[in-house]
Amino acid sequence: MIPTPLEGSLWQALAPPPEDNPPLDGEATTDVVVVGAGFCGLSCALHLAEKGIAVTVLEAEEPGFGASGRNNGQCTPDWTYRLPDELERWFGPEHAERVNALQGKAADLVFSLIRAHQISCDAVQCGTLNVVRRPESARMLAAKHAQWTRRGFKVAWLEGADLRDHVASDRYRAGVVYPDGGHLNPLGYARGLARAARNAGARIHGRSRVTSLAREADGWRVSTARGGLRARAVVLATNAHRGGLWPGRDEAFYLVRAFGLTSQPVPADVRRQALPIDHAFAETIEGELFFFFDPSGHLVTGGGVGLLTNDTLERAAARFRRVVGRVFPALADLTFDRYWQGWLDMVPRKVVGVFEPAPDLYAALGFSGRGVPTATAVGRDIALTIASGDKRTSSFPLGPLPRVRTPRLGEFLIESMVMPYHDLMSRVR
Repeated sequence: MIPTPLEGSLWQALAPPPEDNPPLDGEATTDVVVVGAGFCGLSCALHLAEKGIAVTVLEAEEPGFGASGRNNGQCTPDWTYRLPDELERWFGPEHAERVNALQGKAADLVFSLIRAHQISCDAVQCGTLNVVRRPESARMLAAKHAQWTRRGFKVAWLEGADLRDHVASDRYRAGVVYPDGGHLNPLGYARGLARAARNAGARIHGRSRVTSLAREADGWRVSTARGGLRARAVVLATNAHRGGLWPGRDEAFYLVRAFGLTSQPVPADVRRQALPIDHAFAETIEGELFFFFDPSGHLVTGGGVGLLTNDTLERAAARFRRVVGRVFPALADLTFDRYWQGWLDMVPRKVVGVFEPAPDLYAALGFSGRGVPTATAVGRDIALTIASGDKRTSSFPLGPLPRVRTPRLGEFLIESMVMPYHDLMSRVR
């Protein structure tokens, strides 16, 4: 289900090489099995191991190979599509406040882990800047600012001259800065989390695709082609991948194809003609344009892939130049040299959830484009819930898996209609 090789990405070129994670071979026991070595699974394993709980991670390829290592690399402590107050609709007042607190602190958690474990991933906690053009979008952004501020989180409101100090364009009406945010190399971050988890005592097995998952009287049995594990709890952290491991899980979300695109290094004086201050930048709500400059000066961007615009590097680069040239003319002639694809998991409510479809079986779903901060925080939350022995401590109301009606049809419509529509709008706006 991976449409292009990992080797095509900037992240693979710059990340430290992976450490050896031998396949599971034979039978063993452990307290917790984590299936999937992305941000969520590795964070879960790290925090379980730090609590002295025996944990084993099973990964079909290598840590970070899937959606995590193909991520855009932005780290923003906000919900992409939702206002904090909206979460009460799905989680209820108490859990909504816990989940909002988890998200509001998620970016700072990421950078704290990077510092604590000396993870080499070009991390820069420079803040994220979200901007809007239209009056109705500015009202929604103002509501976001007010709701996060009311909860005690740092969010700076920008308009007029203050906004121009942060973004070199008159296109935008308002913006907010999340100072705890930033950007990083997501593959380097995933590999660093794996090393930290191993150092804490976790076992990680690569090239160990799980073939079956079965409930037993005293816990769970998890099988691979060459071995098996017995455990009291299992965490399904495969996120944007399907594998038929548990009834209903593969029908609980939409798979959305996304791409990453990077330029050759951009001189500092050119970069400042777009972003006078080094932020991770995004047109939030309207959502056409997002990018940042990594420490080497590469412009990093991305977007969705549609069936009718089956992207190549050349097509994606031409589309980006067309959009960015109307906003930041200095960036209109960049040379792009790396392109890759991955997946993200999207749910209709566009907010992550944690579910318990069977006793001591946990599944996290629906990161919906917030992989770096949210998956890290959710992995820790699951670990702390398991370690406490009290499921009431979970930030999420644990319950059965949701069900998306006709997920394959939804995916087809996203790629055949929604993505081409956004591409058309980028041409006419």
